Amino acid sequence: MMETWKYYKHAMIPTTAPHQEVDTREISNKQFWRENQGALLARWTTNWDCGHETNWWYVIKDTPFDITSLKSKRRYEINKGKKNFTVKRIDPMDYQDEIVEVTKTAYSSWPEKYRPMVDENQFKQGLIAWKDHVVYGGFDNDEGRLCAYSYLTDYSEYLEFSVLRACPESEKKGINAAMVAAIVEDYNAKLGKKFYINDGARSISHETNFQDYLEKYFGFRKAYCKLHIAYNPKIKWAVKVLFPFRKILRKFDEIGFIHQINSVLYMEELCNS
Repeated sequence: MMETWKYYKHAMIPTTAPHQEVDTREISNKQFWRENQGALLARWTTNWDCGHETNWWYVIKDTPFDITSLKSKRRYEINKGKKNFTVKRIDPMDYQDEIVEVTKTAYSSWPEKYRPMVDENQFKQGLIAWKDHVVYGGFDNDEGRLCAYSYLTDYSEYLEFSVLRACPESEKKGINAAMVAAIVEDYNAKLGKKFYINDGARSISHETNFQDYLEKYFGFRKAYCKLHIAYNPKIKWAVKVLFPFRKILRKFDEIGFIHQINSVLYMEELCNS
């Protein structure tokens, strides 16, 4: 039997495609929460790509990429990245140490409140599962070293853009532009034919402008929808008690634990609005 929910950052999210209807019957069952005790909530969406602005969305690319349609400055940035880096599909097992080093270096620039710790042995064990997915590597043309990688999942109807990690010092040389351009161009023939690239839902807990970057430089767009949340019965009362104090708690957002609470309360606020 296919799993219909998966654990992701303290939440249970559907394994179905963003555009597909979600079967939510499981989450009303106590057994569901007993089996997923580490999850604070389950979240899902309806009204996919509804055609009007909402407070929740996925960032997708569903039209072919045409670099000639961009402003000259953006064309320059993408071409600079292509000149400085070579991007190609790789077998992650051939670059285990390099991928770990890129991950550690990328995380070092993240705010401490949500900076992950990397267990090198555990991370390498996880790379074994990547063999069934699509992995790109970005290599510096001068030094030949791996400076970035991207991990994606290719489904029949869409491409899930799961992870892109890059060494911060390579970003000024255009590594992100080179990576995204290579991926989009590889899938260009499929885009616009009921196939899309999905960079994921609106970011709540992680402060990033990457999705804005995808929209400006590569023609991604927001597919608006409606957010739904069901809480683990163990924390439902806590959300209700803390919600009126959410503005006060935001003043202490630099504390990792408080930051997680604020993320939950902000999603609750979006649902209520």
